[in-house]
Amino acid sequence: MGKVYESDIDPDEFIRDFRESPSQTQPSKKPKVTSSDKDSPVKQKSKPDNTPQSHPQTEEEYLDCFVRNMAHMRSRKKYQVVEVDPIFIQKVKRIISYGDTPCCSAKAYINNVLAEHFREYETYIEKRQ
Repeated sequence: MGKVYESDIDPDEFIRDFRESPSQTQPSKKPKVTSSDKDSPVKQKSKPDNTPQSHPQTEEEYLDCFVRNMAHMRSRKKYQVVEVDPIFIQKVKRIISYGDTPCCSAKAYINNVLAEHFREYETYIEKRQ
């Protein structure tokens, strides 16, 4: 018969403490809207005219560009692990689980979005390198 060790650690308390600990990446907090903000006219940011306007225009184009695009689905390369806001991951999972069509993973979706971003803003990004 083996020895039985008694522990002073309450497993429920341990799990509760673990869950309550904040992660290193906090979701950005939205600014609070005050009554003076409601009264002021809404300022819209204008985009520069030389920005390419090749965004997906319809839902089908969006799905083809980001969800059904399997370019980054099963890469044999190992990528660097990064932290993504859990709220964003939840939204991505909702997007890719919608519908009956086969779709990509959360990793592939994020890579598709980044690939489109880098393609769209290539001229600005090249200036920074």
